[in-house]
Amino acid sequence: MSQILKAVLFAAYVALLIQFLKLLRTQQKVIEIEYIGRPPGSYKKIMREIKKITVKSKSKYQYEQISVFDKTFEKPLRLPTDLRYILKWTQAMTHYSNPDFINGQRPFLDHDCPFYNCFMTNDKSLLQDPRYFDAILFDVENNWDYHPNIRALHQKYIFTASEPAGLFPVCESLYNNYYNWTWSYKLDSTIPQPFFNIYFKNGTIAGPQLKMQWLENSYSLSRHIKSKLKRKTKLAAWFVSHCKTKSKRENLVSDLNKYLEMYNFTIDIYGLCGKHACPKDDMNTCLEMLQTDYYFYLAFENSLDEDYVTEKVLNALNYYTVPIVYGGADYSRFLPPDSYIDAKKMTPAALASLMYEISKDPATYFTYFAWHHNYNYKANSLGSHLCRLCEMLNDSHQPSELRNFTQWWNTEGNCEEKVSDEW
Repeated sequence: MSQILKAVLFAAYVALLIQFLKLLRTQQKVIEIEYIGRPPGSYKKIMREIKKITVKSKSKYQYEQISVFDKTFEKPLRLPTDLRYILKWTQAMTHYSNPDFINGQRPFLDHDCPFYNCFMTNDKSLLQDPRYFDAILFDVENNWDYHPNIRALHQKYIFTASEPAGLFPVCESLYNNYYNWTWSYKLDSTIPQPFFNIYFKNGTIAGPQLKMQWLENSYSLSRHIKSKLKRKTKLAAWFVSHCKTKSKRENLVSDLNKYLEMYNFTIDIYGLCGKHACPKDDMNTCLEMLQTDYYFYLAFENSLDEDYVTEKVLNALNYYTVPIVYGGADYSRFLPPDSYIDAKKMTPAALASLMYEISKDPATYFTYFAWHHNYNYKANSLGSHLCRLCEMLNDSHQPSELRNFTQWWNTEGNCEEKVSDEW
């Protein structure tokens, strides 16, 4: 071997060593992705077979076609560090701008997940066969999309939902014992994802939970806060853009306004359904207005479903305004005692009277804010739930939670009613 060739090879080895040392120094969490070879036309053939057996049901929202287990399919041999492939099957998950929904491994790395060997994709043809995916996510918004016609025993079929059951019911009994895991706002989901989290003052998560243990409110407000609350002059505000809803909240507001007129008050409605403007690009100004001007804020949900409590209550909680709630949830799972008024538990006349009386009694009004000494509220992010998903996919002993799905998901009467497109 010539001296020149030896020098070149030595230089190459040195360069490789330097790159390796740099990689160790940066401690990057990078996992190589190996794609399974795809025989020509195999994916298209599979999809043709799926569509061939898909038969649309009478329901507008469902297809009478589910995946059948292929017990002859052999699970590929995997190393503990191998990627877990997650297929986002339905189209609802392709258009979100949230960076947590981007394809690839990046979301798990960005959130510093304990397990980050997970890879998400919308590409059904990424692997040669849908059965190679470790998990497939089905979003309730597009549950009428055709499902794979065959599934492997090792796969986890995961039902996901951020929209309420009342607007997106799943009524066909064939979905019972079909999904392995559930991932939704319902607190008894396999991966519960409420719209917000409750934190103790030390930063640890307190809830929401199915059975909340609330700390006693033994805090008196500071003079500064009392002074701020005393400056309020307007009774109630409501930010709303959907004017016709399944919950009929608009009817309740109309009736409530009639009774409030007896006290020379009214609800100021902001957005498309009212006379007041609150541009979404200047929401902070609107929220500051809540804090300085209004006694109450209407946190009315568009559907009356168990655990469906959206982040709209944060408009009140984080801006020193008392929330008046209306929904199908047990609000004791979400809000501290004596911090809110539940409109579903009283008549519009009684509610109007109570609102008026509290607005004229500063001492009583102050008691609604004692919880601030114990808790903070923050909108939820997807990160911790993505981490939980990847962790579960790395646990070979993680059980499936097959259940009577239609009974668990649907609110009573949902499957007998025609669901409106307007919400």
